[in-house]
This record gives sequence, structure tokens and C-alpha cells, in this order.
Amino acid sequence: MDKNAFFRKGGPIPSNEQSLDTRLFYHNAGIIYARYDEWKNDDRYYFIPLFMRMTYSIRGVGIELAPDPVWLGSFARCTLEHPELFQYKCPECGNIVLPFRYCGSPLSGRVDLEGECSCGWKGYEMVSGWFIRGEALRGTIISDQFRYTKSELIHPGVKPASVKELLDYLK
Repeated sequence: MDKNAFFRKGGPIPSNEQSLDTRLFYHNAGIIYARYDEWKNDDRYYFIPLFMRMTYSIRGVGIELAPDPVWLGSFARCTLEHPELFQYKCPECGNIVLPFRYCGSPLSGRVDLEGECSCGWKGYEMVSGWFIRGEALRGTIISDQFRYTKSELIHPGVKPASVKELLDYLK
């Protein structure tokens, strides 16, 4: 089976570097969320493309929770601005967990919010509401489209940073 068979037909396929960058976000999401206010206004960091594989495929037809790539800033902003949809309490200690990945099924409506807590707990929280969460994330991405276009016009040829560059900036 092709390792990229889960991508919607015609959708972008990430390079190995982009896949590794997305994994780096998964492993450092806590730091990135905690310091969101420090980088949210810098377009190089805000528009880091993440390939989060939020597509559900039924008989070759892709149904997207969100299209790849998802901008890091849009994903983080959506998670922080919609706590009722994307934040949950740690089953071990009760602290708020900010997930770094959402996946699930539009057929069942289930969404798995994957995250890590500061107490060390790692895992999923299963919730319902696939469509409402997809609408929230896609709405955030659409609202950021004007900022993205403006950034490209003002700074033509400037590429987004990588997650590693963001983490180096946050040190």
C-alpha cells in the first residue's frame, strides 16, 4: 500500500522534511501553546505548514476535517479560542490538556483529541462532534486567509519558518 494513500486525491503530499516538522510540533506542542503570545504576530511562525492528516477516506473519497497543510498559528488559535471543542481535562490530574492532533470519523461523529499533560499523562480523549469541530478549524483557517495573502504580498518570496526555528526562537 502507498504510504500516502490516506491523502485526498489531488491533495499535497508532504516532503520528508515537512512530515518531520509536523512530528516536531507533536512533541513540543506544550511549549508552543504556552508561548503562543510571543510568536502569534510573526507571520513566518504563524504560517508554518503542518501536515496533520485530518482526512477520513471512504472508498477513495476523502472527507477532510481540515485540508493539509494546516497553518500552525491557525491550529493553535482554534484550539485556544474554542476551549469547549478542543480542550479537555487530564484523566490523571485534572489539568487542562491542549491537544496537538485531532482525528476521527465523520460517520460516527467521533473525534480523538490527542494530547499530553504537564503531569506526564499522554493519550486520547474521545468526544463527539466531528462536524462542529471541523467547521471551527476550517473557519479559523479561512479567517486567516486574508492575513496570509497580505503577508505574501508584503513579503514576496519569504518562506515560513520551520517548527525547529520557532523552538530556537522560543529558547
